[in-house]
Amino acid sequence: MSKPIAEILERVAEAGGKLLRVTRDPVAGGGGLSHKLVLTFDVGALRLSSGGAALEGLPVDPGEAAGVDAAEEEPWWAVLGHPLTRVQERPGGGLLVQFRADEASPRLFLLEPSGAAVAVRSVV
Repeated sequence: MSKPIAEILERVAEAGGKLLRVTRDPVAGGGGLSHKLVLTFDVGALRLSSGGAALEGLPVDPGEAAGVDAAEEEPWWAVLGHPLTRVQERPGGGLLVQFRADEASPRLFLLEPSGAAVAVRSVV
């Protein structure tokens, strides 16, 4: 049985894992929704998808891509090269993730299931 996605991302944060690459398989006509999202850190890679009621995650080969390079897209361009510092599970099966330390202009994102897709939005 695989580990819960929050636990995997917490291990990335504990290791000071820096985000190196983001690729996604966009939903046609779905704005920023993705069928799957691959986050590649310097300590490993994780493929995120929606299980309907919750996010699902699976460690993958760091070379795996999900289709479209999201490095130039909001919100990812602002956190490439920065460490994941905090992960918090949210009601509804989502995750609140923080890149950069509290004292280093942190960026917070909500990753959540949206039907069969993954939605990502910045949190102010």
